[in-house]
Amino acid sequence: MGSLPSFPVTYQQTLQYLHQNLKDKAEIIITAPSSSLPFSPSTSKISMQELDELRRQLGSVTASTTSGPQLVEVLRKQLRDVLNKKNVGQPIPVFPKWVHERPALIGDFSSMSNTSTDITVPIGTLTLASQEAAIVEDLLYVLIGVDGRYITAQPIVGRQIRSFSVDSNLDMSVKELVNRILPVAASYSTVTRFIEEKASFEYGQVNHALSAAMRILVKEYMILVTQLEHLQRQGLLSLQKLWFYVQPTLRTMEVLASLATSLDKGACLGGATLSLLHERTFGYTGDTQAQELCLYLTKAASTPYFEILEKWIYRGIINDPYSEFMIEEHELQKEKIQEDYNDKYWDQRYTIVQQQIPSFLQKVADQILSTGKYLNVVRECGHDVTCPDAKEIIYTLKERVYFEQIEKAYNYASKILLDFLMEKKELTAHLRYVTLHGTVHI
Repeated sequence: MGSLPSFPVTYQQTLQYLHQNLKDKAEIIITAPSSSLPFSPSTSKISMQELDELRRQLGSVTASTTSGPQLVEVLRKQLRDVLNKKNVGQPIPVFPKWVHERPALIGDFSSMSNTSTDITVPIGTLTLASQEAAIVEDLLYVLIGVDGRYITAQPIVGRQIRSFSVDSNLDMSVKELVNRILPVAASYSTVTRFIEEKASFEYGQVNHALSAAMRILVKEYMILVTQLEHLQRQGLLSLQKLWFYVQPTLRTMEVLASLATSLDKGACLGGATLSLLHERTFGYTGDTQAQELCLYLTKAASTPYFEILEKWIYRGIINDPYSEFMIEEHELQKEKIQEDYNDKYWDQRYTIVQQQIPSFLQKVADQILSTGKYLNVVRECGHDVTCPDAKEIIYTLKERVYFEQIEKAYNYASKILLDFLMEKKELTAHLRYVTLHGTVHI
């Protein structure tokens, strides 16, 4: 790990350039017509039958595939194929092949063999102090996903946890400390693979947000390793000190790796991801560090889901490009909807997707469905609806907060629909329908 070269451009200048560049790109996207964009969110829908079929396919692929990279690519292709069935003409975007093929762009250990031209001195011929110095340098490499000279990563199969090979001639006292530190590197390997995989388009906005939050934590981890390298170059980092400094990070990386493994195993998307994160957050009661970490990740991951929820309960609109939301919209034929209500149409157009209901919203799922449906009735009849009590929904462990906000939205939706029927439509005709048929669905 070489030290960073100095450049004439200052950090502030670089940061300012990046911010301006991001702003310019955002303006281009906002001002561009929807037809020119590479992906239209409103065109991609996936039914639960297709999702179940996808999960069965993934299970068979996982059982039959032995290569890690091959498995990941097959899973991505299966998921994209299912999503693209609902996105004819504008398929789910994919990263170019060189993103996955160039080993230097991979944060995890490269699948290529170690091509270092450095002459490796047999570690058994070194003194104990020299062995420790060499191993410290190796560990600094391994902690950031690069093979060392005496410590190398073993190939992984599927979703296995990374293991390492340590030179058998290493002194036993040194090897003992090395084996205590290596779980940090194994967790880092799991986490960075999860981040890079779930950043792909087909894994949905919830997983995108979760990956971004994890990436921030990994960045802090990389800063720690950089600081340790600085001490090592000054000759101030012993193996004991290295173990002391990485101990606080060990628990953090362990929790992140555990979450990544569970989400991968369950093939979680959207609401399913949030349910698992919520359960883990509660499960870590008593472990303050782990619970705060899970709370941070769940808040970040829930942001895009709550944005979809807000549009639904405040305006009656679903904008769910990756089918992550608890409400699924079905394309049905409607005739003269402004003049004639069809109870079957409104009953079947929107349905609840049980697998995508976050566990903390399970009790109010039916109320959420009704709220958006009521608003949608009024909106499709040509009247604008915007809930005056609309507030941003933020993840919290107190479920009562969600219930209060959803209750307010539901009361508004019920009132505006009733007012609409009373003032704009003949309520008597609807009451006569109830008398004849016993019930009515809106």
